[in-house]
Amino acid sequence: MTSASVRTDAARDEDKFEVTVTPVTSSGHTTRCERLHKEVEEVLESHPFHIIVIVLVLVDLVIVTVELLIDLEIIEIHDEKEKEHWEHGLHFSSIAILTVFLCEVLLKIYIFRSKFFKNCFEVFDAVVVLISFILDLLPSVGTTAAELIIIGRLWRVARIINGIILSLNTAKDEELKALKEENEKLKEEVEELKATIENLKNGSVSG
Repeated sequence: MTSASVRTDAARDEDKFEVTVTPVTSSGHTTRCERLHKEVEEVLESHPFHIIVIVLVLVDLVIVTVELLIDLEIIEIHDEKEKEHWEHGLHFSSIAILTVFLCEVLLKIYIFRSKFFKNCFEVFDAVVVLISFILDLLPSVGTTAAELIIIGRLWRVARIINGIILSLNTAKDEELKALKEENEKLKEEVEELKATIENLKNGSVSG
């Protein structure tokens, strides 16, 4: 065998190796992506995540309420520097929380995609977050706008609590359905055992 033919065979072997390895790597990457996608989806739909969101919404609601009370001078802060310090602190805290909510909405859109836009509550919730975020970025908002922001926060709390209740009911229904199916299977097994015993009895009598 010549050196040229050896090099040709080696090249063919190398080509075969490359063709074999590439799809495996791609498939492995796809599997990891799907697994990660599923894990993120489970986190977004989990009860602990909903609880965290509710806590953040309530904190943000308190922040906006305090801001409104300071603007209406129901909460009086006589020192102008201290008042400005409180206003800036509350304002940036609210923006930080809304940024988290905005990231949550974007993540849901990426994970659920068309399913997200088919859910009217999720879409309206996203609109509430976006409007609240824009209003908080404005230098100053009127009393009416602040009231709308508070109403928006209350909507988010009510919607999330309702979502938790619905998911709990769904989980109970699925558990009850599984128990019913298991009960039916056990009944079928009992009937089969009864039939087997009857056959054995008949066989022994005939014998």
